[in-house]
Amino acid sequence: MAYVTLTEEILHELERLKRETGIGPMKLLARSQGAPTTLNSAVINSWFNGQTASARERDLAFVLEAYAQIVPIIPITCEMRDDLNAEFVRTGCSPKSLLNRLPMPPKALSAALISRWRTGRTVSARKDLSFTLRR
Repeated sequence: MAYVTLTEEILHELERLKRETGIGPMKLLARSQGAPTTLNSAVINSWFNGQTASARERDLAFVLEAYAQIVPIIPITCEMRDDLNAEFVRTGCSPKSLLNRLPMPPKALSAALISRWRTGRTVSARKDLSFTLRR
């Protein structure tokens, strides 16, 4: 069984992926299939908190690939929210009418989600849905 040293570079990459996806080890494993039997959230957490200096190569590869499959999230800034609201005022659209104008709206995008972005009740968005937040 091959082991890999958890270098600072590897740990920074793991932290970046965790931060960008908003997904911790437990949730990552819950939504992934085919995890090695030697891998659990406690093992991954030990990587993040520095309790372990190395990892099974197969486990690390699985975690990196699982994170790569998750769409990153972005924070919705006040400026983005202001721009979004200004566009709704300018066009006279509602979130529902905006969705109706899109030729193929993503399944994960709903009028309720757009409304929550506008009001600040939802403070992040999947990066692939954030096209509506930028000009």
